Amino acid sequence: MSSRPHPGSERPLHGPLQRFDLGAEVGRLMEEGAWQRGQRNSITLRKGEGMNVVLLVMKAGDRIEEHAAPGPSSLSVREGRIRFMVAEEGSDTLLTCDAGVRHKVEALSDAVCLLTIAG
Repeated sequence: MSSRPHPGSERPLHGPLQRFDLGAEVGRLMEEGAWQRGQRNSITLRKGEGMNVVLLVMKAGDRIEEHAAPGPSSLSVREGRIRFMVAEEGSDTLLTCDAGVRHKVEALSDAVCLLTIAG
């Protein structure tokens, strides 16, 4: 994940107040080449001041291999279904875990997730 704004965007990655139209951001991610080629795609919405927020779109069957975040994190499943560790989770699910908890993510269907990492 980069600390620079998304290509073509002049927006800052942090500030006193930020507002995002998640539907529009998801639409942009799905129009980009990575998604069109069948790959997951993401955009860092906020980075800094102890919190990172990433919007992630995954194709069915895509996986994020086992890893651990540097700080407490949450993953909100906005659309689709994912498998997080050993549990399957569906839309409108919010998962949280402590720093250092090893986990992996697999999209069971095309999915949209909002990831927040504190630290």
